[in-house]
Amino acid sequence: MELLKKVLAHNFFAIVYFNFKMLPFSQAIKLPFDFYYKIRFENLSGKIFLNSEKITRGMVKIGGRGSEMFSRTTTIIDLKGIFKINGALEIGHGCLIRVQKKGILSTGNNVRIGALSKVFCENNILFKDEIDFSWECQIFDTNFHYIKNVLDNSIDDKVGSVEIGSYNWFGNRITVMKGTKTPDFFIVASNSLCNKSYHNFPQNSVVGGFPVKLISENKKRIFENLEDTSKFDNE
Repeated sequence: MELLKKVLAHNFFAIVYFNFKMLPFSQAIKLPFDFYYKIRFENLSGKIFLNSEKITRGMVKIGGRGSEMFSRTTTIIDLKGIFKINGALEIGHGCLIRVQKKGILSTGNNVRIGALSKVFCENNILFKDEIDFSWECQIFDTNFHYIKNVLDNSIDDKVGSVEIGSYNWFGNRITVMKGTKTPDFFIVASNSLCNKSYHNFPQNSVVGGFPVKLISENKKRIFENLEDTSKFDNE
């Protein structure tokens, strides 16, 4: 029964269509993109660059993560710009991934974005390696609208960039705005706002708030796929 559920969860039309439309044949034949449940391709005029030493079946999973937690909805891919994928990637159920025409979205190895999250890229968003975003997060490199100073008529920059360091963990319902740059080994608590560079914070920091401030130091997320967690079990 569990095997049947897994088979039925796959969106085979989306898998075949996307892989052979967006990738060179030598990559597409390996079906590296897996899609689950309802998928809408809003726009696929952009480009995918799948840069990995070893391209494997289902190394990019889209639409499945978190589907057991939330009501079934549509995962949306709107790709007018460039999407560079440099390793395993998992994009959760009901996410919206939008890369505008001049945007470059880049992901490292083992990046996981939770269900019902939104990524809007107009300029440049970079996720490094081993990153976890929980559900209902928002990652934007744009204000979406221009803002004018009424005293001197100067116009603030609408777009910027976002750079997420390796081994970062973001709780649920976090907003990441343009200008955000995080160091490696960084934890952001739920319901927080990030909007600047945090490279002056030490590694292994925990931050939180709206906007975030330092909460704790010398704390490290245990990534289950990298460490044996059985030694932590209380039995």
